[in-house]
Amino acid sequence: MANDHFYRYTFLILLVMLGLYTNASAKSRIVPLQSRATFSALSSENNWSIPIKSTDGSAAYVLSLEPQFDVGHHIVTLELVLRYPGDKTNVPNLLEPKGRWHGLQAYDFAAGDLAGGVQKSAFGEKRLVFLKSLGLKIRIVISKVIVSQFSAGNYQLDALELQIEVNNVKTERHPKEQKGN
Repeated sequence: MANDHFYRYTFLILLVMLGLYTNASAKSRIVPLQSRATFSALSSENNWSIPIKSTDGSAAYVLSLEPQFDVGHHIVTLELVLRYPGDKTNVPNLLEPKGRWHGLQAYDFAAGDLAGGVQKSAFGEKRLVFLKSLGLKIRIVISKVIVSQFSAGNYQLDALELQIEVNNVKTERHPKEQKGN
């Protein structure tokens, strides 16, 4: 009789664990996305944002471009930001690496870095961000950038156009070019 209870209990635990695993992996699967993100300092419509859908059709994440301003209100950086739907803007960017980090990241588009041309920028024209913890891979290609100098050594972004692809990553592979968390 005691053995019977043990096997039932073990079977129940296994079912619960399998259900949790299935739900966790289902949430991380997204419908692959290809999009073009545009920014122009001359346009009043600078809030580019797009939902990333899960395989069940609900929004899993929201991808957006957010400007970073200097003291003179010049747009000196655009940051590609990934958040959960409904998150406030003060919630950390899911693209940020875990742990301690500093400096430019592949999802940052800094006017000063791009002033010498896309090819000479820290990350170049094509950028890749892996989010191992979310099972996502984001490819970014800069297709257009216009930067202007507003004072000695200081630049602002006037226009930026990106081609963005978001895909699932197979968890059993560990790409060489992994840059994210």
